Amino acid sequence: MRGDAGEAPPVVMPKKASGGSTTVDLLDYLFGPGERDEHTDRHLVAGWDPDLPCPARHPERITRADLALLLDAPVEALRGVPPAEHMWHVSVRNHPDDPTLFDDQWAHVAAAMVHAAGIAVHGDEQACRWVAVRHATDHLHILATLARQDGLRPRLRGDILAMHTAARAKPEPLNQVITEIR
Repeated sequence: MRGDAGEAPPVVMPKKASGGSTTVDLLDYLFGPGERDEHTDRHLVAGWDPDLPCPARHPERITRADLALLLDAPVEALRGVPPAEHMWHVSVRNHPDDPTLFDDQWAHVAAAMVHAAGIAVHGDEQACRWVAVRHATDHLHILATLARQDGLRPRLRGDILAMHTAARAKPEPLNQVITEIR
């Protein structure tokens, strides 16, 4: 396992992930079969609303289109001109030598990452809406819409660097979980 005494943590080179042109397109990809890697057991592990049903596990309660509408609602209500790109999408991957994480561990990672990035600071009920989707054992995707629920835009300058800093400053398992943020 990584992180043994004397072993330096790996250097992480972040890159924001690309996505579809619309929120529903990106959700279709995240909950779909995948293009290169096989997407298996596609499901939500966290989000702005802890009671949000998962469209993959409860399609009778919410569809991907419904989830996209919920995510996009603050964008539609933005004061002024909406941003040209209204989605924020990153993937977070754990190291191949680390154990497979449980959903509650990934949920903790996702919440820490959106907090560090400025998407959803802990305790801010007006923060951006976001979800974390897991479709593989070694990574998850975080999708947020770039509008706060109070009608303002988030301040995201340095978001990737802030996530890396948070990952390295946190106690186990977070600092060993995150080896790549893209």
